[in-house]
Amino acid sequence: MQSLLQYRRLGREAQQQLQAVGQGRPNAANRRSRLSDGAQSLNNLDEKADAEDAEKESDATLSPSSLSPAISPPPVDDIEKTIGSSHADLLSLSEKEDPKKWTYAYKWTVTGIVGSAGFVVAWASAVDSEVAPQIVEQFGVGQEVALLGTTLFMVTFGLGSLISAPFSEVVGRNPVYLISLVIFGLFTMGAGLATDIETYLVCRSFAGFFGCPPLTNFGGTTADLWTPTERTYVFPVLACLSFLGPFLAPMVADFVGPSPLVSWQWTEWLTLIFTGALVTGIFFFVPETYAPVIQSWKARQLRKISGDDSYMTDKEKDSPPFGTRLLRSVYVPIKFLFTEPITDLFALYLIILYIILFGFLPGFQFIFGEEGIYGFDQNHTGLCFIPMNVGFLLAFIPIFPIYRRFKIKMREEEARGKDKVVPEERLLQAMIAGPCLPISLFWLGWTSWPSVSFWSPLIASVLFGFSVMGIFISCYQYIIDSYETMAASALVGMTLLRYCASGPMVIVSLPMYTNLGVHWTLTLLGCLSALMAPVPFIFYFGVGAWARKKSKNATSFE
Repeated sequence: MQSLLQYRRLGREAQQQLQAVGQGRPNAANRRSRLSDGAQSLNNLDEKADAEDAEKESDATLSPSSLSPAISPPPVDDIEKTIGSSHADLLSLSEKEDPKKWTYAYKWTVTGIVGSAGFVVAWASAVDSEVAPQIVEQFGVGQEVALLGTTLFMVTFGLGSLISAPFSEVVGRNPVYLISLVIFGLFTMGAGLATDIETYLVCRSFAGFFGCPPLTNFGGTTADLWTPTERTYVFPVLACLSFLGPFLAPMVADFVGPSPLVSWQWTEWLTLIFTGALVTGIFFFVPETYAPVIQSWKARQLRKISGDDSYMTDKEKDSPPFGTRLLRSVYVPIKFLFTEPITDLFALYLIILYIILFGFLPGFQFIFGEEGIYGFDQNHTGLCFIPMNVGFLLAFIPIFPIYRRFKIKMREEEARGKDKVVPEERLLQAMIAGPCLPISLFWLGWTSWPSVSFWSPLIASVLFGFSVMGIFISCYQYIIDSYETMAASALVGMTLLRYCASGPMVIVSLPMYTNLGVHWTLTLLGCLSALMAPVPFIFYFGVGAWARKKSKNATSFE
């Protein structure tokens, strides 16, 4: 609805601009013909003037100063340049239509709604993991097969990231949100209605595939609306929503699963209700935010009103066919993974992060569950995810001093004639949070004993949530600032790897916790995270600038 109203506004604006400059132009070919005819008429007038001057020369000698310069028409190419400049003025967006110039309150409204898309699909990724006992009972399968719904969702989620970017660049952000969320909702409904395990797993797989575009798309929407300085505090809000989703979901699912009042399928119905509310909010309140698409809409309106086919944006002139762009969207992220050490290293960091994170979905059963160390029932085990979510929220605390520092750095760069700050400034939060991750895992692993209060591992979970969120925010923003125009390809490759790697971890963690035990499993994960903790420090103190300079795709900050 908002996109349709936006399109109509652009039409009215185009009509007013054309009327203001008096343009009722025919098509470009006729206009060039008229210019040529006008030039020929001027040449004829010039020839007639020369003949009259020649007659006068027989009677008198004219001084050089009395000679009038020959009247010559401006070259057609110069006229076309002037017309091109006029076209650029007409194609430019007004403040009302330029997403970066919308009011602060309206930008936050749009950001909050689309950020909720990240919450909903991330919620869906984990909500089924905590009703595995009920799935086992209904379909008569093992726990590993029951958890396969979560694994397949996450793997196909990663694969979906390969095609989400080109669609949003061709048709805009809004159609991608609406279409993918509607299909996602239909497959979620299918999973809830499934009468056998095969149908359930197929529906969960397709739900994951169509759930990815809304989550990856909101990063593009953030870039559409906010400046790099503003993204210092805006991006963490959206990241927090996408982390709260999968770790609030288990808490709710652990109450739904054993409830005598509702069936476990209510985990799917809740997801479907959230999706329906989100689609409604986007349809009625969120306009298109991708500026090149908005400009192409205006160009279409100008062509329709004026009959002049030369009104085209640079994107329309130079953009390759959609099929080519789709193939490129698959090829380039994979190429990044083989040719960009920066992307590889931070992708590895996030893979370890997600392996640990999603390994906790079944892992908390071994620590807090009925057959685990503390013997909580299913309801109370779900409540044990609350401290982790508190940690996610506490990760906002360092953002405020980091934002102030970033603004100071930006003013310093502007004083030197530059318009951006080196990406390494984005690593400050990872330098704070990185060492906290292994500490939290060792703390959680070696204080989880029946003789030690359960409050100790719960408090360790707060520190764990704080560290995970800080590392994610920092690494993502570092990649965005390092690659800028190529950041989408870098992030798609990282998304593909971390979801395809962490999805199977939901199943793999079962034998790990069973065979190694809680203490040694968390010790192993803590050692892996300790190996990666120095990465932000190494990049901040010199290696980052050197690596970006050697990269063929990184943005130059010299």
